[in-house]
Amino acid sequence: MLNAPPASAHRDDYLDETLVYLTLEQGELEAEYWLDFGFRPTPAKDFVRHNVALEWGISDRWMIDSRASIESEDGDGTNLESARVESRYRFLDEGDLPVDIAISGEVNWSREQDGSTTFALEPRVILSRDFGEKLNFTLNLSDEIPLQSGSPAFLAALGVRFNWTQLVRIGSEAQYDIRRHAGSIVPQLWFAFPRDITLKVGYSIGVARNEEDFARAALEVEF
Repeated sequence: MLNAPPASAHRDDYLDETLVYLTLEQGELEAEYWLDFGFRPTPAKDFVRHNVALEWGISDRWMIDSRASIESEDGDGTNLESARVESRYRFLDEGDLPVDIAISGEVNWSREQDGSTTFALEPRVILSRDFGEKLNFTLNLSDEIPLQSGSPAFLAALGVRFNWTQLVRIGSEAQYDIRRHAGSIVPQLWFAFPRDITLKVGYSIGVARNEEDFARAALEVEF
């Protein structure tokens, strides 16, 4: 008989890149596809974004994640919007400390709205705490360091997840870029199907100087 993953599992990252503490097991591979439909009011343009990612467990505590995003915007055609390579390592086992700790390092490239491109390094600390078997809070603190010009940007992200049933998980994440004074709030749902298949859906609401809103659906398959 096929069974859904345990309700206490919360290994999958959030929809808008808040990273979780848990990592893939050694040799495990996970493929992901995200589809975005969004709108930017200045200038008023709709966009569609395709995201593909691949994660691999190097050891039971160390993993690597790569991703690329292609965006089609009204009047501007289709362009490679961003790409990244991220590596994550977690200390000890979950629950060994009052707060679980992991670290992450990322190299990313992105295309700005004016057509310019940026390269950056992003070291990150991941803090995670379970409250019972169903509720988890995850905090990301990171510093995006540009490799060309510009000032570092301190980023904070908070995610909360509640495992409602073995199949359905509900939650939200909030992110804020202190230097750019821009953030987002992303309520979301996860559906944890048998055979390690996960479907996530949510809506990102721009906060402060972030005027971008988008709906996202993501499909993840583990091998």
